[in-house]
Amino acid sequence: MSPPLLHTHAPSGVPRRRAGAGRRILVATAVAAATLAVAGSAQACIEVGVYRDRPQSSIGQLDASLGAGVSVISTYVTVGRQVDPALIATARRRKSKLLVTLMVDNGRDRPTQAAFSDTRIAAGRYDRPIGALARQLKSSGLTVIVRPLPEPNTPWYAWSGTVNGNSAGSYIRAFRRVRKVLKRNGGARLKVMWAPYFRSVPDTDDNALDRYFPGNANVDLVGTSGYNFGAAGELNWLSPIEVFQDPYIQIQALSRKPFWIAETGTTARGGNKSAWLRSLARLQRSMPRLRGVVLYDVREPAGDFRITSTKPVRAAAKAVLAARCGKKRGA
Repeated sequence: MSPPLLHTHAPSGVPRRRAGAGRRILVATAVAAATLAVAGSAQACIEVGVYRDRPQSSIGQLDASLGAGVSVISTYVTVGRQVDPALIATARRRKSKLLVTLMVDNGRDRPTQAAFSDTRIAAGRYDRPIGALARQLKSSGLTVIVRPLPEPNTPWYAWSGTVNGNSAGSYIRAFRRVRKVLKRNGGARLKVMWAPYFRSVPDTDDNALDRYFPGNANVDLVGTSGYNFGAAGELNWLSPIEVFQDPYIQIQALSRKPFWIAETGTTARGGNKSAWLRSLARLQRSMPRLRGVVLYDVREPAGDFRITSTKPVRAAAKAVLAARCGKKRGA
């Protein structure tokens, strides 16, 4: 299924730090400073992924525009369904990894879905279909990242911590249950990613990002998702560093596992889209543990996030690909 329309989830501007969050920010800042201090001049490669509608039929068009380099194909799956076999075949042919975002709901982005509350998930109600999905992914022979129950620090999903009778604690129990089923059935090549939204909505202590962390032993990868919707109405233009620096610092204080930008994109409203993408390409300089970036390549009511919309944008997108894993010298 397609990801949720971003328009209804648009941030209201530059993220504000929560009242009472000073201790967490100070600790996290110290960790980030230490990370930067030990980072060498050489940077690790990053995986570059993309979300597109119907990627099994459209990824070739992207390659024609940007050349080789996209190493991860992102898709969304509603619980009870499986990944399209045609997409698996495409990933095999390309030798790509899959990023599968697992949505434990009825296929609609509604927070009030009692059947999909954290309590129901944690009690094992969806163990069987989750296990079946994991076995399908194992049989694919691909390296797969599963991002279950994303963005819990927002109010728009059935598993979110402030809606549907949930809490941060109930989310952690649900995430751990899903992770256990995935790992038991998915084999060694299946990795589980925990990825909250880049800012908490609402921005309160009870809904703070770190309240949702399921523990270092329960994640293989960590990350966040966030977008620049552009300058329009009450929204401000946000650079990549403004979107991702704070959550990177906070999450690195919780876990030193490889960090991913699980999904991101920008419009051109009120700013320079190609400059934004080039800035994204340089982000690893200040985030040395960044290991993956997934670009949201869709035009939708929230804006035009496509990375091939104009010649300058295509050139900037190629800059993001320049540090990709598997890049040959001179490529």
